[in-house]
Amino acid sequence: MMNRNMSLKNSLASTLATFIVFLMFSCATFYPGCIMKGTIIEASGSEVYLCIGSRDGASVGQELDVYEIIQTKPTPTPFRRVLVGKVKIIEIIDEHFAKAKVVSGKAEKDDIVELIRPK
Repeated sequence: MMNRNMSLKNSLASTLATFIVFLMFSCATFYPGCIMKGTIIEASGSEVYLCIGSRDGASVGQELDVYEIIQTKPTPTPFRRVLVGKVKIIEIIDEHFAKAKVVSGKAEKDDIVELIRPK
C-alpha cells in the first residue's frame, strides 16, 4: 500500500512539474500579447514606446488615452484607472510595438493606453 501511495505522489508531482513548465513556456511565448498589451514600456520627454503594434490594429495617427493605475486597497476594487493624458501614434515599429508622442497631459513608463473610440 505504501508503494502505491508513493507512486501516486510521484505521478502527481511529475504531472504538476510538467504543467508548470508548459505554463512558463506559454507565458514566454505570448507575453507581449497577454500581459503587456497597452503598456508604455519607455518614456523619454514627449515620446513614448507602446506595447501595441500592427497585430493589434494600431496605425499612425491614432490617438490613445493614457491611464495611470492607482492602487486603492483595501477597498473592494484594489485598483482604478485615472485618465492622465493622450498620445498619438507616430510610427509602427512592428506587430508588437509603436512609437507615440504625448499630445496632452502626461504619459509615463508603466502607464497604460487605450484607443479612443469615436462617440
